[in-house]
Amino acid sequence: MSRIVSSLPGRIRVRDKHLRDQKRLTELKKELSKIAAITALQDDVRTGSVVVNFDPSAIDIAALETRLDFAVDQVLVERLTLPPITKKQLNRYNKIAMMGSLVASLALTVTRRKRWKRWHALTGYLFVASVAVHMIIYRKTLFR
Repeated sequence: MSRIVSSLPGRIRVRDKHLRDQKRLTELKKELSKIAAITALQDDVRTGSVVVNFDPSAIDIAALETRLDFAVDQVLVERLTLPPITKKQLNRYNKIAMMGSLVASLALTVTRRKRWKRWHALTGYLFVASVAVHMIIYRKTLFR
């Protein structure tokens, strides 16, 4: 995905909101310094951008843009991986699923339509599964 916001002969600006982190911005500058045609780099952490000054006679602009996109992708690849879910977050989502499935099951019981009997059973099973997950999370507390 291109993060180039402006391109002029001799100057390109790259911007991404994830470059507002100084560590990532420094890492990107290290990667960009490996490209021989680049003469100067100016970064701004506040805006998450880097101005790349280069010699237009040394490299084609399209080739440089491709290399810039590749370098930014390499630096920001770690943001694509999700952080592991914590026990507290798992329990929060589980409680939401438990309450939602209980309410849905009870609402489907009140409607008393035969064709919705299957949905009532399905939401009931979802509630029981959520209770089981909750008990597994708190098994040490339950068996004290």
